[in-house]
Amino acid sequence: MSFFLAYTIVMFIGTFVVLGLMLFAKRTKLDELESYFSENAEVRKRKQLLGPNPRFGGFHRMGLMIDILLMSKRYVKEGFVTQEELACVPLSLKRWAVWPYRLAMIWAISWGYWCTWL
Repeated sequence: MSFFLAYTIVMFIGTFVVLGLMLFAKRTKLDELESYFSENAEVRKRKQLLGPNPRFGGFHRMGLMIDILLMSKRYVKEGFVTQEELACVPLSLKRWAVWPYRLAMIWAISWGYWCTWL
């Protein structure tokens, strides 16, 4: 078996693992994350705007939560969130929200490497 074939198999299996982690984080952690920002106007507006659509709305709302957690200084500076709201979110919940998406970015770069290698 060539190294390229082994890399391809790992990439395909890893893609489903990463997508599964992202789906798990969205389904289990989104409501808990939004509860910490229940008084936030931007979060309430986004939840109302995207409505009950679980697929489309859920990923966009999770994207907002990840943006808030990853770029917290920017959001505090712009006045979208307060430092107290960010301090209330437990560290383990932040990790469950952010790491699947960081892993997805690494995986996307790995796919770019695979396409170049092909």
